[in-house]
Amino acid sequence: MARRTKADQELQHIAEIARSGSGRSPLYRWLRTRHDAFLELMEETRPNWKRLAEGFAEIGLLSAEGKPLSPEAVRHTWWRVRRDVAEKRTKRQPKAKPAVTAIDPPVPPPEPAPAVSNDALERFKAKVNERSGRKA
Repeated sequence: MARRTKADQELQHIAEIARSGSGRSPLYRWLRTRHDAFLELMEETRPNWKRLAEGFAEIGLLSAEGKPLSPEAVRHTWWRVRRDVAEKRTKRQPKAKPAVTAIDPPVPPPEPAPAVSNDALERFKAKVNERSGRKA
């Protein structure tokens, strides 16, 4: 049991190191971890970013300089979290396979028209000329 506790403490220590160097602020990580619950909360009412910034300061989430977060910083961080979560969820969805449609068998080319003999062509031309009033 003591060994497991030590391993858990070591993992916790490594997790803190990994998270501190992730390039993400503590506020970003807090919002990302609680995305769905916070989104639900934001849908209940229009967010008051000033009061939220004050609330985050009360629970110890501060700027990189150790100062309370500005309302704009909280709002922009929330936008980034929402964007990142949406992108990640989009990537997780299986890509839609193209719909398979039945393909009709190829249509054979039309057969060539039977050859017209010169006699039949000459008779046709003569009849056209006769009806048009031309002389052959």
